[in-house]
Amino acid sequence: PVPRSSARGTTLGYADAAMAEAARAEQYERERLFVSFWNVCLENLPEGSFIHRRVAPDDARRLIDEARRAGTLSGVSQEDLFAPYKKRDKRDHGKLCHVLGKHHGIALSLRDFVISAEDEGEHYHSIHPLQLVEVGDASRLLVVSCYYSLPRERKRGALDFDIDPESVTFHLFEAIDSPDRP
Repeated sequence: PVPRSSARGTTLGYADAAMAEAARAEQYERERLFVSFWNVCLENLPEGSFIHRRVAPDDARRLIDEARRAGTLSGVSQEDLFAPYKKRDKRDHGKLCHVLGKHHGIALSLRDFVISAEDEGEHYHSIHPLQLVEVGDASRLLVVSCYYSLPRERKRGALDFDIDPESVTFHLFEAIDSPDRP
């Protein structure tokens, strides 16, 4: 990827190999709560048995707050929200962060989904890729999902959707010990 300079350092595209390896290594250091908006992929799920359950917004807020206090909260994204061609995805991500804060008291921002590194004095920032995390003994994945609706008042010529705050759901994925697990 080509570095993009900014006042805060250099931002890399999300497939940067060194950053990806650093993110993967960090995952295994301690118990983590990964938070994804809308997406889960096969790489996230362990071979063998796991649990998928819906949790109430208050429980999701508690899990996120506890992980933030412990320094074990990591937002992950299927999309490279720094890519110039992903502006709509970044805007939708921001809308969901806003709805979570306003309607559920859950404080998340783009910053929670960024990993940082330094190499030879250069600071790098990247979105933490969803594909690099796996539910395991020391990590869980909380997927936040929702529905969209047309806004009550639309701008002329614009087809933009709002997130229905009542539709927000929280799905927790956890590994379980099982004899068929490698």
